[in-house]
Amino acid sequence: MAQLENLKNIWKNQEEEKIKFSKDDIFKMMHQKSSSVVKWILALSILEFLLPLPNIFLFFSGQKSDSGFIEKYDLNVMLNVYYIVHVIIILGFIFCFFKNYKSISADTSVKSLMDDILKTRKTVKYYIYYNIIMAAIIGFHMFFKVFTSASFKETIPEDTNMLVIWMLSILMFFIVLAVFWLIYRLIYGFLLKKLLRNYTELEQTN
Repeated sequence: MAQLENLKNIWKNQEEEKIKFSKDDIFKMMHQKSSSVVKWILALSILEFLLPLPNIFLFFSGQKSDSGFIEKYDLNVMLNVYYIVHVIIILGFIFCFFKNYKSISADTSVKSLMDDILKTRKTVKYYIYYNIIMAAIIGFHMFFKVFTSASFKETIPEDTNMLVIWMLSILMFFIVLAVFWLIYRLIYGFLLKKLLRNYTELEQTN
């Protein structure tokens, strides 16, 4: 940013016949920076999609016995449906990030670049919202399936207050979701701020 500010100041202060840096130079710099940011967003989304897969397959393959958590509470069908839906939606987001990257890389005007920066920021925000909401839906569905099952009721004392169990479980789950939210905000929020900064610079230069 300091380099860009110096570049803009030099451009503004030079006499017209001695101008070395034009709006096109600043546009090219913002173009390159924005393309690099969107490339990082695309790479992170692909990495996030690929890394959990081995663990998921190992988890499912290790839960074949009747004593397994998934088998015990009959969660197989539910988790498989969510898994398929999740994969389809995440692949859709990755495709959108790829399209955004290609669009920004090919932009030839300030207006197009600014429009694509805004579009990318919206897509990333939707991506974060989706992941948190999907995690919440799956979590609450699992709580409901487990807490209302006969297997669970057989393992707790008869005088157990289910309301307390629900409240404690939901509280812990909200804490987990909050941690995930902070991680998303930290990683993707940093990249979104860079895009916003580029957008602001383009707006001021244009």
